[in-house]
Amino acid sequence: MIDLYYWPTGNGLKIGILLEELGLEHRVLPVNIRQGEQKQAAFQRISANGRIPAIVDHAPTGLGEPLSLFESGAILNYLADKAGRFLPPAGSLERQKVQEWLFWQVGHITPYLSQLQLFKEKAPVPIPFALDLLNAEATRLYRVLETRLAEVPYVAGEYSIADMAIFPWIQPLRQGQDLADFAQIHAWRERLKARPAVQRAYAKGRVVAANERSLALQ
Repeated sequence: MIDLYYWPTGNGLKIGILLEELGLEHRVLPVNIRQGEQKQAAFQRISANGRIPAIVDHAPTGLGEPLSLFESGAILNYLADKAGRFLPPAGSLERQKVQEWLFWQVGHITPYLSQLQLFKEKAPVPIPFALDLLNAEATRLYRVLETRLAEVPYVAGEYSIADMAIFPWIQPLRQGQDLADFAQIHAWRERLKARPAVQRAYAKGRVVAANERSLALQ
């Protein structure tokens, strides 16, 4: 059994998608970040950084006691390795490609697009310098992804945890992007939206917090 400490943000959803794809037995334990539950000491004993998502695997392979993990990229790698799916074997070129795009998501997509959403949606007054900078970077990142998807159907070639990591963060309406300008991203999003596991993950997210903006799939 895997416990998923979770809220249906972009980072939470990517773990939900992978668990649904793998069919691993798990239970969702909501951590309401809108009410500050991530700051509670009990949760921070599991997630030292005080952020969702985090997991506890009560039956980790080769270990005699439960394993807790925080940081979404580490969790994706761990679960994919545990199940032997959506992450190619160690030492392979294909695995390095998955890691390349996974780390691109962690290092570029989430920091810049989340900051853009924050400044657009929550700043008391508009801050033109920040908005101009972040809008330009969002467009650049969309172009990077568009260029890659013109070469391959999925970011690392085959469908993988890299796609699952990026997909929940591509929210064009919130990020001021028009998918009419990004035909490859649009087609890729439609492929992922059609996957039953993705649909189940989003449905479970809506049970937890139906009004979370990350759950919209426009």
